[in-house]
Amino acid sequence: MNLIIKYLVPLMVGVTFVSHADNMSNFQPLSSKLWMSQRFERVVESDMVGVILSVNEDFDIEPYRQNGMLVTYQSGNILYATIPADMAKMISNDKNVLSYRRPRQAYPTLDVARQVSGVDELHSGVAINDDIIPYTGRGVVIGIVDGGVNPQHITFNDAQGQSRIKDYVFTQSALETEDYTFVADHFDTSQMLSAPIDYECEGHGTHTASIAAGQCPQNLYYGVAPDADLVLTTMGGKLYDDEIIYGIDAAIDYAEKVKRPLVVSLSLGSVLGPHDGTGEMTDFLAQRLSDNGQIVCFAAGNDGNPSNSFISLTKNFSNDSQPLSTCFARAMYGTPAQSAYMQVWSEDEKMTEICLHVIDLDSREIVYTSEYFNTQTHPQMAETLMLLDTQMPEKSLLPELAHYFDGVVLIAGGISNQNGKHLIELLTEFEGIDEYSQYVLGFSLKSDEGANVLLETNASTCYFRSYGIEGFVNGNPNNSISDYCSSPYVISVGSWNARNSVVDIEGNENFLNEDYFGNHGAVANYSSYGPLIGSDKTLPHVLAPGTNVVAAVASGETIYSDLLINESDGYYWGTKTGTSMACPFAAGVIALWLEAKPDLTRDQIVEIIENSSLVDSAVESAGSKVGAGKIDAYNGLKYIYTRLSDVKKVATQLKAIVRQISNCEIEVVMNVVDSDGIAKLYSIDGIELAKSEFDGNIARVSHNLNVGVYLLTVEAQSKLSTTRILIK
Repeated sequence: MNLIIKYLVPLMVGVTFVSHADNMSNFQPLSSKLWMSQRFERVVESDMVGVILSVNEDFDIEPYRQNGMLVTYQSGNILYATIPADMAKMISNDKNVLSYRRPRQAYPTLDVARQVSGVDELHSGVAINDDIIPYTGRGVVIGIVDGGVNPQHITFNDAQGQSRIKDYVFTQSALETEDYTFVADHFDTSQMLSAPIDYECEGHGTHTASIAAGQCPQNLYYGVAPDADLVLTTMGGKLYDDEIIYGIDAAIDYAEKVKRPLVVSLSLGSVLGPHDGTGEMTDFLAQRLSDNGQIVCFAAGNDGNPSNSFISLTKNFSNDSQPLSTCFARAMYGTPAQSAYMQVWSEDEKMTEICLHVIDLDSREIVYTSEYFNTQTHPQMAETLMLLDTQMPEKSLLPELAHYFDGVVLIAGGISNQNGKHLIELLTEFEGIDEYSQYVLGFSLKSDEGANVLLETNASTCYFRSYGIEGFVNGNPNNSISDYCSSPYVISVGSWNARNSVVDIEGNENFLNEDYFGNHGAVANYSSYGPLIGSDKTLPHVLAPGTNVVAAVASGETIYSDLLINESDGYYWGTKTGTSMACPFAAGVIALWLEAKPDLTRDQIVEIIENSSLVDSAVESAGSKVGAGKIDAYNGLKYIYTRLSDVKKVATQLKAIVRQISNCEIEVVMNVVDSDGIAKLYSIDGIELAKSEFDGNIARVSHNLNVGVYLLTVEAQSKLSTTRILIK
């Protein structure tokens, strides 16, 4: 472990699992081939370091192997490896290495939800003589890449008590193992009772997987696609992106082996990045995903609250040449930041310059200002400038900062080889900073070239605050969407408040905290959003229930839940909150759609979402935070049946979905096209009560029936299906 690890480990809280309305932030690829302090040769614990390489087809690995490189994992042209620290220069000078950086570390980001999102209407069909199978994700694979998975929870069993987990993967990054090797232990269905339980990350992955595909016959709180097969990847307490990509790979591998459609849910992300769709995740997905039947969903993030999320800033210096100035404050508290990490992305190659300030919080005055640093032209710039290192003062360009702070300040910059844009990165790590500290670090940014810039902080540790200094500004959440969501291969999911109250296991009714989360039915205050840079699109694509969602929770010495709701045979269900919960819900809905049409493409999923999501007054008043609106499983399947031009007669079974339009009318949609038929309602004892003929595949059946259970029969194309339905 070299110097950069020492300095960055306290900050690597970025690819977060976004439950409990935690912050989502993360380290993204650096501007050039090397991480910020890669040039420093000081070794702290070991001379072996982990790296991620993106290489072209002419890359020759043999010289590197001979000099000590160990490739731990490879996917396409992306290599994960451990190398001797002194190999950095060799890699940096290799023209066939497209990018080079360190693996990032990450830390952790239904009943009502199913009802309000149209899922129950797809579950409602009850098999009568096997004529109809309800939409429950049967024949679809759901991949969950997370931490804190208990594969032995009964929510992952089928109705016969057999596990539906087809592959359970327990990974360790090469940065976590003593010999710097990547570890991925696989367990199949027959091994699930002896597979290790991951108790880390507050059982985050148990909850997210249960939302997507949990099942329990005695429990109202089953998931969206309870008959889907599962591939679960869990990563313990330290989560790195080599493990994340491996988990996606494992899910794709299994789905391709069994020739089934797949949706992967990732409740993790990063606000840091260019927000333009470029980066290694996009490169990986472009290589790995097939053209259809394979969908990847990412959580939007939980940094969208304008009252307490100050993580981003923008400025177009071509319109206003005055410097942009702010300070680094500790996230959520507003006191001076002990750790800070910031990226400044230009819209193009235009350069920016940065200077540092020290502010005395007692007097609210600037007591120190440095020169401006141009990372392109500074004579000592070798990708990284060491502005302060109190342990190595002779290497500090600004030793006077030691009068105010004990620690490290680094700046890196240059043109990013991933997109040709100018990037500045700043990192600080101080000792002894607390709420009583007198000084806070600030900065000013300028651009003589008129750059249009986006500034982002590592939201789990640091915010932008003005501290009332004249000319300084606060940050905002207007670009808080996870950078992963900008990939053109991804579906991004935000959160809305579907549940108004929940009764806990002690019988106490707990109501939604509207002051914190927003009104019942509204977009969740915390749900992240933002534009796709270089486009007129805004993200996320869609909203799903994410606040106080009830699903299975992990248990051991501690039961990880905001509110404990239910217990069955020693297994527990409880609530968690965040876009972490919304993402697997949407993934489960997409699994239901894939069950109906297994070859759906990502672009078709976007089309379905844009044309079927619920747009109510809450959505209309929320502006750019909502995407297309609230995901609607029923309307989405209806759109597949009626609007996608390549829908065929589905297999050998006639299926019908039903929605109650009013107290005296139901809508019936069939999975056939251009068909004449008839829909009838019967009492349970077989007496015909109402009917409607149809031409096409939609029938409206009027009735004057009381609340109760009835039989619906549909006859079309010489096929007959019978479904038990509830009229409310």
